Amino acid sequence: EKGDAKKEQRYALKWIGISVAIGLLIWLLPTPEGLPPRAHRFLALLATIVILWTSEAVPIGVTSILVGCGLIIFNIQSSKAAWEPYANRTVVFVFFIIMLGVILGQTSIPNRLMAYILKIGGTNVKRLSFTLCMGATFLAAWTHDATITIILLYAMMPLFLKMGLTADKSNSFTKHFMFMIPLSSACGGGATFLGSGRSPASAELLEVITGYHIGFMEYMWYQFVPSLFLGLATWLAVCIIYPPKIKKLPTGVSIAKMSPMTANEKILTWVIAVTFALWFMTDLTKIHVSAIGGLFIVVCMVFNVVSWKRCLAEYPWNPIMVFGAGFSLGVAMLDTGAGKWLATQIFPIFTNSSWPVVAAGASWLSAFITSFMANAAATALLVPVVVPMADFARTPVVPIAMSVPLATTFVLLVIGCPPTLIAYGFGYFTQWEAFKVFLFRSFLGITILSFCMALWYPLVGMPGNIDNMKTPAKLTSTGYELVVRK
Repeated sequence: EKGDAKKEQRYALKWIGISVAIGLLIWLLPTPEGLPPRAHRFLALLATIVILWTSEAVPIGVTSILVGCGLIIFNIQSSKAAWEPYANRTVVFVFFIIMLGVILGQTSIPNRLMAYILKIGGTNVKRLSFTLCMGATFLAAWTHDATITIILLYAMMPLFLKMGLTADKSNSFTKHFMFMIPLSSACGGGATFLGSGRSPASAELLEVITGYHIGFMEYMWYQFVPSLFLGLATWLAVCIIYPPKIKKLPTGVSIAKMSPMTANEKILTWVIAVTFALWFMTDLTKIHVSAIGGLFIVVCMVFNVVSWKRCLAEYPWNPIMVFGAGFSLGVAMLDTGAGKWLATQIFPIFTNSSWPVVAAGASWLSAFITSFMANAAATALLVPVVVPMADFARTPVVPIAMSVPLATTFVLLVIGCPPTLIAYGFGYFTQWEAFKVFLFRSFLGITILSFCMALWYPLVGMPGNIDNMKTPAKLTSTGYELVVRK
């Protein structure tokens, strides 16, 4: 044990040294033209943080605390701007979503759900995997990608435990499903306005910039089919990188006949149903999803459905810390101008290219940017950048804008979206294992997405360029700028 502790300590010190050295190297390099000094310092800190996160040299939650400290110490952000994102309403919503899963874990509801899944998917592992993947993609479009992730992951836990597969005994089978569920749920998140915050955000920003309004049904008409193809791409990618290596589930893992639900479980079922209904109606009620999520927790505790002490003891705190830090980095990337500078370095490469090629470029930029922040925040950053660029390059505007909420599905780090963070919190895979899957999935998915958009968008009559854009693009000596007409 002492030898293992020393080995872990040497590993940690090595990667801490590497991360600090790379951060210092970037900081000492001459500041590129057009990059503000504050953004230069931010990119140096970002490099250090990313290496610490991916190497897991120190606990991921500890590195998340370092994000806020670093932003303040290196005069990148004020203390208010650095720490406030940790309590952003989206971060709070994710907190409640994870707590929903912890509450479900104290009941037999996940076992019952798994029984239904096994009835549909059967004991053939590939069929079960495909059913879960496409089912998660479809369901996430009508609820929320984080909600479906937490429900299905907790539904899988009884199956893992019956096979003796705990987090410290994780293998290709568990990793296969721990990647499949959150990534396919994230695909569904871009299909409708209900699936994730990035979907309505992209439509709202497109209207602000161009004056073109995309409603609920029109957005779904454009995005639902591409999202299903992204779900298929996810299934292929995870099967290639982490095949389950088991053809059929062992006969001993079949879930026995369930006893009748307890009174508390019936109450919880009704509370969850009402919560989902309220989430569906947020466009009408104008009540933010975080308030509804918080009310769900309060009602559960008022009716004593589960043990609050047990919820606190079983809650995985690392993911919520990382998500808060990711949001803080996203705000800093926007405030310092680092995100805009990165975009202006990449997009001139695609000028005068066909729009599917430009869409692929926008997708890769989206994948990179969203890896360091919530995908809703990344969408808010990217749409105002890619729309004027597309207009300036004489490229159809609407397809490029609509590629962003789909492409922000392709995270490269677990902090990029709530579903991957939630899955990481279970402890069944490392950041490096996740990166391998995420990178290959991005290559495969963005290729499929580009072809899908090239065929589907013209077929359904998506408009291209918008006449009389309210916010045209202007090329300056430092890159692209947004010029707002007064």
